[in-house]
Amino acid sequence: MQHHLYLFAGFPRSGLNAGGIQHACEEVESLALLEHDPAVEVRTEGVFLLGDHGEERIGGMKVILSPTLPAMGITMDWFTENWSFGNGCTVHHTYAAPDIRTVVHGTDASLERYLDAHGPTALAYLLLERKHIRTEGWAQYERRWAPGTCPQEKHVLNLTWLIAKHAMADWAYGRLWDLIEGEAPIAWERYTPERHRSPVRAWNGQAIHHHSGV
Repeated sequence: MQHHLYLFAGFPRSGLNAGGIQHACEEVESLALLEHDPAVEVRTEGVFLLGDHGEERIGGMKVILSPTLPAMGITMDWFTENWSFGNGCTVHHTYAAPDIRTVVHGTDASLERYLDAHGPTALAYLLLERKHIRTEGWAQYERRWAPGTCPQEKHVLNLTWLIAKHAMADWAYGRLWDLIEGEAPIAWERYTPERHRSPVRAWNGQAIHHHSGV
């Protein structure tokens, strides 16, 4: 059986959380049958069955990217090797920030390090600047984006994805896209607010989650 991975940009604009999107798919609107078996793990390398004696690759997956994602610079290359997409519906939240330092112009050295290396120097001949230090961790993160699209400032990235057992019909995919990226009307009486709804995440400029390696 081939699994289908549906990837979307952003936190669901409808206000539904991951549980709410799952509830919409399987109970409210019958859009898709999602994979919930904890023994099945969908990764970038394929679909694996986990057991007491190891794991077995049981198939591949078809990836359906929202058109918004390539426009942002996100393709499957954004996900690292052996990335696990889990089961059901996931809302992924990532924070990344480049290393910005005050350095002596033309170098990567702070004023203190520059003086340690060069000895007494007339400050009138030095120009300080704020510079993005391209660390190894940032370089790895930047390579995950399509060329020229990686944000060069602090940013938050939200993605939503679902693992379905079967392909969705075109009308169902369109409705799901509208629930996540569009302005879909919601029959809120069919949802439980404390279980299925969350406020749309907004970033206040402060670090919340840091991407490993950045």
